[in-house]
Amino acid sequence: MAEGYTLRQWLDEKRGRVKFLADKLQKHYSWVSQIANGNRKAPLDTAIKISELTGNAVSVESIAKAYKNKSSLLN
Repeated sequence: MAEGYTLRQWLDEKRGRVKFLADKLQKHYSWVSQIANGNRKAPLDTAIKISELTGNAVSVESIAKAYKNKSSLLN
């Protein structure tokens, strides 16, 4: 797995990953998808957990950047 994945790329790479993360984070799968799509900001502790659960394939920075990129389009 290459470094520099976005959460969306990581989720799309293999079936069942949204459910896996949602279960581990004790959140609804749509909440995970909203973060991956940049529609919801992930709290720092959650972004750290996501990075750990993805084997550090997805960085905390890439999760934050997805939200910033999406929110800048709305302004």
